[in-house]
Amino acid sequence: MSDGRGGRSERPFRSDDRGVSDVVGYVLVFALVTATIASVFAVGITGLEERRDAERVENVERAFDVLDDNLRDVQRHGDPSRATELRLSGGELALSSTTNVTIEQVDASGTRVGNHTTRTVHAVTYTRGETTIGYDAGARFRTDGNTTLFRSTPRFVSLAGGTNRTVLPLVRTRPGDGPAAVDGDGTVQIATDAGEVKRFAFPEDAVAPHAIRLRIESPRADAWERYLAETDGFTVDPAETTGDVVVATIDRDEAVYLRVIVVDVSYRR
Repeated sequence: MSDGRGGRSERPFRSDDRGVSDVVGYVLVFALVTATIASVFAVGITGLEERRDAERVENVERAFDVLDDNLRDVQRHGDPSRATELRLSGGELALSSTTNVTIEQVDASGTRVGNHTTRTVHAVTYTRGETTIGYDAGARFRTDGNTTLFRSTPRFVSLAGGTNRTVLPLVRTRPGDGPAAVDGDGTVQIATDAGEVKRFAFPEDAVAPHAIRLRIESPRADAWERYLAETDGFTVDPAETTGDVVVATIDRDEAVYLRVIVVDVSYRR
């Protein structure tokens, strides 16, 4: 090309970088799409796993609701045996957690007088991670971390009237002829067989106690304390209640009846 003076233009050569710009843009778009898909996938998988775990816990809770109903039939109607099926889903079903329930007569200083009775209950528990679902002495419960809540409560009854009386039905579950614990996966049958029924009445003849108290030693003492504090006819003693022990005075104590229903629990695959 002439510069008007008979010579050729000496304009420097400039490379075309449009191809490089297209590649960079493509790489950026691809990286953005990949990152977005990866993020959605990670969040989605986490959400699905959390939902799956929650569903497993809900299934176990429903199974324990059925177990609760079955044991109430044993308790109220004298059914000889019942069975409940539960899917383990990686958890452990055990009978290792114990609760001691004591009825005692005390004088004005809090010293025991006359006889007392103590019964040990082996709670039926299912544990997976930090969650435990179980049945303890007539109460269905759930523990998350360090907090336990009763899903159903014992049928303690305190009546006022011509005779101020209190009735304490206690379902005493204990190990049967199967293993004390099972874990892993698959379905397990919780077989419950009714055993002996024992009855105790307080105050005893020839004993005039100042008070009749209910003492419960349990890993779930906090839940028992709330239940007794909220139930008419019981007064929790804060001086005696500490750690895994809760003590409550039975307010209507002209006649106190303890009815213990023994139930043998066996785990069968």
